[in-house]
Amino acid sequence: MNGQSKTRTRQERIESLGIPKPRFVQWWIDSDKADWAVRAAIGLFAAAALLIICRTWEPRFAFRSGLIPTRDVIAKVDFEVENEIETHARRLQQILGVPVFYRNNPAPLQQLGARLNNRLFVVLEAPSIDEMNNDEKVAFEEFIANDPLTPETVDGSRPTAQDQFAALKEVFKNDSELKKLQTAFKHLVKDEFDYGVLQSLKHDPEQGNQQFIRVYNVDPADAVTISVEDVQVALMGERIEKMLADEFRLLYGDTDKYRQVAKMISRWIGARLPEYETLAYDNEASDKARAEVAANVAPVMKQYYAGRSELASAGEALDQEQLKLLRQEHLQWTTYRGMLDRVSRLAAYAGMVAALYLLCGSYIFFVDDRSLVMDRVKLSKMLLLIVATIGLSFWAANDRYRSELAPLVVASIIAAIVYGRDLALLLMAAASISVTLFLNEDLRHLVMLAAATTSATLLTGRIRSTSHLLFVGLISAAVTMLTMVGVGIVTGETMSVSQITAPKVAPVGQMTFINVLTMLATDSVRAGVFILVSAAALTPVLPFIEKFFGVQTDLSLLKLSDASHPLLRRLAQRAPGTYNHSINVASIAEAAADSIGANGLLVRVGSYFHDIGKMFKPEYFIENQNGVNQHDSLQPAMSTLVIIAHVKDGADLARNHHLPQPLIDLILQHHGTTLVEYFFHEAAKRSEENPDEKEVSDKDFRYPGPKPQTLEAAVMMLADAVESASRTLVDPTPARIQSLVDKIAQKKMADGQFDECGLTFRQLNLVRKSLVKSLTAIYHARVKYPSQQPA
Repeated sequence: MNGQSKTRTRQERIESLGIPKPRFVQWWIDSDKADWAVRAAIGLFAAAALLIICRTWEPRFAFRSGLIPTRDVIAKVDFEVENEIETHARRLQQILGVPVFYRNNPAPLQQLGARLNNRLFVVLEAPSIDEMNNDEKVAFEEFIANDPLTPETVDGSRPTAQDQFAALKEVFKNDSELKKLQTAFKHLVKDEFDYGVLQSLKHDPEQGNQQFIRVYNVDPADAVTISVEDVQVALMGERIEKMLADEFRLLYGDTDKYRQVAKMISRWIGARLPEYETLAYDNEASDKARAEVAANVAPVMKQYYAGRSELASAGEALDQEQLKLLRQEHLQWTTYRGMLDRVSRLAAYAGMVAALYLLCGSYIFFVDDRSLVMDRVKLSKMLLLIVATIGLSFWAANDRYRSELAPLVVASIIAAIVYGRDLALLLMAAASISVTLFLNEDLRHLVMLAAATTSATLLTGRIRSTSHLLFVGLISAAVTMLTMVGVGIVTGETMSVSQITAPKVAPVGQMTFINVLTMLATDSVRAGVFILVSAAALTPVLPFIEKFFGVQTDLSLLKLSDASHPLLRRLAQRAPGTYNHSINVASIAEAAADSIGANGLLVRVGSYFHDIGKMFKPEYFIENQNGVNQHDSLQPAMSTLVIIAHVKDGADLARNHHLPQPLIDLILQHHGTTLVEYFFHEAAKRSEENPDEKEVSDKDFRYPGPKPQTLEAAVMMLADAVESASRTLVDPTPARIQSLVDKIAQKKMADGQFDECGLTFRQLNLVRKSLVKSLTAIYHARVKYPSQQPA
């Protein structure tokens, strides 16, 4: 024995026996671990995003406006809530004492002084009363009109107008005397009007103090608090009289004549002072002062105690005030919860999401289209749809109008279009369960969501008109409305409320029942409107949905089936034989697809376009040749390249003309990886005849694929093959047609062309029968008429 030989391990010895491993173990060994890791990361990211968006670590606030509790709601924790009414009253009381701001602008008083001088000049220009003109008379009457302050003379009589005019002329006999008046007026403005003049307050009692105000000239920060009486015009008469009397005594002397003129001037100023207000209300500064005072008032709090304080009464619809109180209690309760409780709640929801992942993933992998979980892009789009739906429903459920129905109904329709009814029902069931649990709702809510999503999914079907989604929304809304009312009655919501709230008098109790039933019906109508509007609003965005998910609705396919499409018209011109072949394939393929529940319209439209690549070299295809075979001058390998190229050329043409991806996939897959048998056998024959040539490999004579990935692609492959082959039948009897179809189907199946599309033996048998029936109808026997005798 060679001492350098390596000793085998036990595992290696066991493996040397060649015993096959369990299927799962072998699958795991052969699988791409990196690809699975990426897909797992996508799933984990979607799950984490869902848990975060729905804030699963916090209990959901379970009350809505208009909800009728069936039992009294008692506080779970001690908490306090601001008594807004009492707090507002206290703040208003404090605001009543706030001196508000007024800005003083002394310019009007300067104008008043100038006006006084001007009117005196007019009066003094008159030589006498008798010689006054009209302007002088008006000016003089301003000084003597309503003369309650003018003192009587010594003999008890009042001074005449002549006496008063003479006094004015005597006192202001020259410019120096008039300048003394200006000095007296300036002293009056400085001492008496220093804080301004105000006819009446410009703020209401509830806006601030009515006795004191704050006055400033430039900056509110320099404001001085003064009494309203100090600046109010109505209270200034006596002060103006006294101030001017003192000024005249100092400037002119203390005689009756000077006192008389001083009172005339005081009367004139007091009568015109209201026209020269200097104080303006500053609303901005006053608002700031009121806000500061209000902010300093402590809110009045009302205490609620766990297990004792009633927050809402049974049988009464919750209003906004009660809802605010319940929300405050919920916030306090969630604040008291510890980290362990939050983590436990998050873990519970994570487990639920994992269970739904496993359920839906297993169904997709073992029953439905496996590519939805094997392809990263498809997986990401599907998870995005579900996470966005649940997240939007969660955040839309904050009102009483059942807004969460809108995202779910929209998602139901999209899922039915993209994934088909079966998978859409499962996905929407998982979404409805998730939304119900995340919202902390009960079974009634789940039934309502199930009614909306199930009806929308089942009714979506094939969209052949723009009004179809409106019909879906209308019927789904009706189903949901009836379900909501029915569930409310069956679960005893209306009866329990009636029994709780009904007093001894029967008619009142009956009215309560009717009111509650009306409220239930109103809620159901609102939910129905949400469903109808959301379904109808989906119609304009269908093209974007189709492009994003790579699917086609019947509405779009019908537009593409128009024979005036540029590609089809060009095909008919350049390759009429191929065009005729495509029309025949479309006819028999659509019926075959419909027989197994596949999308017959997609197969028909795909058949129209499946051979558009032949337009580049139509003369190299037998259906377009006119007796001259272009392949006679080519090597088999070169001929094969020309034939195979029409698949890639067709896909390029389709992309260039923006055909949807499903049609491009049909073009690429309609030959799969089948062998170009004629040229393969020709090459093999030449290789045998010439020993110097290398051995021929069938890999060089196969289409590049991929193999059919859908039932539609498999049906079109068979229809394309049997339609072409049927043209070679000399006498196409039903038996020969059936034999031909069976032979081609068996060959395709043996070649593994149907391994990746999920086509079952039962479905293959149905397709074969449909193709035989269609071809028999095309090649049906005709009556032979006797030839006519020549005339």
